[in-house]
Amino acid sequence: MMHPQATEQRSLPVKFFEVLEQEVILSQDMLSILHEEQKALVSMDMQALLRLSASKENRLSRIQAMDSLLANLTSEIRPKTSGKAASLAALLPLLNREDGSKLAQYRKILTRLREEILKRNLINRHFAADVKTYLNDAISLITSGIAERPMYGLTGLSRKPSLNQPSFISREV
Repeated sequence: MMHPQATEQRSLPVKFFEVLEQEVILSQDMLSILHEEQKALVSMDMQALLRLSASKENRLSRIQAMDSLLANLTSEIRPKTSGKAASLAALLPLLNREDGSKLAQYRKILTRLREEILKRNLINRHFAADVKTYLNDAISLITSGIAERPMYGLTGLSRKPSLNQPSFISREV
């Protein structure tokens, strides 16, 4: 006796697509913030970097909240299997043609945005690390050159610091 397979095609709730749309908007926002961050890194605008850092944290927490909401909505439609969370891709075969096509389009957009976010974030982190290394090297060169002079800041035989020259060199920027 053959058992009929469940071929019922489902529709996703409107809220599901609203959450996906929010994810796209937040991801585009994050990408924009990362582009601004790159400009601020190049110009070494510390005020802008601090502001952008707070914006990045905000967007990240909002994206994570949307991800969590999507995961909950997805698990309601397709319960977890073998300890793994249900994915958007796992929903595609369950959906009617229209919702499946719409979901596939959102997945494609979000995948592209997330890859670009990761790439831009990596570039910014490498740039910041390179600048930090450069500045530390420059400070080391400057301070080591001065520190190697035994008489720097000292006059005559008194070995007391001169009022005209610094006797302490700070390595802080």
